[in-house]
Amino acid sequence: MNALAIELRKEKRTGVIPVLLVVGVLGAAYAFVNFMLRKDTLLNLPLAPMDVLLTQLYGMIMILNMFGIVVAACMVYNMEFKGNAVKKMYMLPMSVPGMYLCKFLILTVLLLAAVAIQNLALMKIGTTELPQGTFELGTLVRFAAYSFITAMPVLSFMILLSSRFENMWVPLGIGVAGFLSGMALANSKVALLMIHPFVMMLKPAVAMSAQPDSTVILVSLVETILFLGAGLWMAKHLRYE
Repeated sequence: MNALAIELRKEKRTGVIPVLLVVGVLGAAYAFVNFMLRKDTLLNLPLAPMDVLLTQLYGMIMILNMFGIVVAACMVYNMEFKGNAVKKMYMLPMSVPGMYLCKFLILTVLLLAAVAIQNLALMKIGTTELPQGTFELGTLVRFAAYSFITAMPVLSFMILLSSRFENMWVPLGIGVAGFLSGMALANSKVALLMIHPFVMMLKPAVAMSAQPDSTVILVSLVETILFLGAGLWMAKHLRYE
């Protein structure tokens, strides 16, 4: 708990904490504005009202979340490289893998908060704007969990990159390239492409149904664990030169 408190103080100084919270608020505002402007068009689509609410509004929310994750992950290790601080930590009575895990947990909680804010907005829209009797809270909760789980591979992947490159522009560039390549490949049916973390995050956005895909969930969880495990192993065994 002491290590987590230290990391929280550090992240307040880096400005990481407001990034994902602002993303959550922007995503919620976008959902309100988009639905208000396109309400009739959206409700006339040949989809169930809940599918319209969740799949048709999630695309831009997902893009905001993705870039929020990329920026936050790049910032989270930037302070550690200043003045060779991360190298000196190996000489202190603290765990560098523990520091890595704390950063991962902090960003995970912040992402969860952003997703919660956005889905509260979707719940408000659903209860007030969808045809009476068509809003399903259970479907909303399942889709919120689905979108959060599919975002975790990108989060764990970007923290891993951020911890390995002193120049923040390297992971940032990889993140942008991941987004662009993910956009190009998201609709592909080739199962091998599911190893691409950005493709996984895009899956809920390109689907026409709000029902979670169990295969996508399983692959997302496996990738998240693998990237997190790789980051912890590198933090312990591959010292910074």
